[in-house]
Amino acid sequence: MSASHRTPRALTRPRLAVAAATVALAAVACSSGGGHSTGASSTSSGKPSTHATVTATTATATTASAPVPNSAPTGKAAFLGPVRQVPVDGIRIGYRQFGSGPDLVMVMGDTGTMSDWTVDLLSRLGRHYHVTIFDNRGVGYTTDDTSVPDTIPLMADDTVGLIKALGLRHPALLGWSMGGEIGLTVAALHPGAISALVSSGGDLGGSEAINTPAAVAKELNSPKTTGPQLMDLLFPADATAARAAYIEQLGLIPPEKVGDETLLRQYQAGQAYESFEGTWDKLPDSTIPMLITNGSLDRITPPGNASIITHRAKHATRVMFPDAGHAMLVQDAGRFVSLVTRFTKASGVE
Repeated sequence: MSASHRTPRALTRPRLAVAAATVALAAVACSSGGGHSTGASSTSSGKPSTHATVTATTATATTASAPVPNSAPTGKAAFLGPVRQVPVDGIRIGYRQFGSGPDLVMVMGDTGTMSDWTVDLLSRLGRHYHVTIFDNRGVGYTTDDTSVPDTIPLMADDTVGLIKALGLRHPALLGWSMGGEIGLTVAALHPGAISALVSSGGDLGGSEAINTPAAVAKELNSPKTTGPQLMDLLFPADATAARAAYIEQLGLIPPEKVGDETLLRQYQAGQAYESFEGTWDKLPDSTIPMLITNGSLDRITPPGNASIITHRAKHATRVMFPDAGHAMLVQDAGRFVSLVTRFTKASGVE
């Protein structure tokens, strides 16, 4: 099926976090960590635990930039530490580092910020890895260069640039949603930069990808869609406990803003990915071990994409989460982290 006959991809995927924040305003008001504003041009979410070790490899790069004032979370999210910024190819990328162990870099999805990872997921990963989370260009603490079009390959270049700037040596890469697509593009076009890839809820772009169904895309993009309706797109109807836990964590990390220009630029990046064949073309040449995960009930990224990726890559393993949706890595964080740690260990990530 050609790209021109496929449903246009959703305008924003993790702008779902904005809707979730709207649902949770009362809960957020009771949580620690500063004021909370929600709206069309901001996103927010949360995460938990306590580590703060920085590996020797990254100590120099990390201490080279001063912490951003008032960026350090308190309470359950204090282990994340402050935001720092580093220059990468004409922009400044905002990032946080925490935990100890092998390096793991996490890439957020469409218009999502560092605060859209849950504290629970980050806390679990920080027990096994020295984790780097960051904002994609134009988002939150990361600047942008609007003289050039924003694209998935450009954000893959940014990710590789950040890895080099921080002195990370072949880290594992974990991407969610559009972040998974950025990760797949890194694996295809920059395989020497990483040691392993975990892609959750992403696709390969180009003419082979299965895009968001028309009805779902319409609901995602409509300004009339409510927070609870958008939460229904993240979680299956019976995942009430996971949904409640997700909402409860909102506000644990200080929220970050995403401007309307960035919303449009990332939408355009997603649209351009529909006709970009570079990730598809180069992926079979990559020798990077890959773990491809998806919720079997994912309404945003059709689960058939996981099979397409696995068949295209030579060293990929597919694992489906049968009772989960697009937020499967949040909905079943314990199983997901256990799966990731076993995968990276088997892949020789140290």
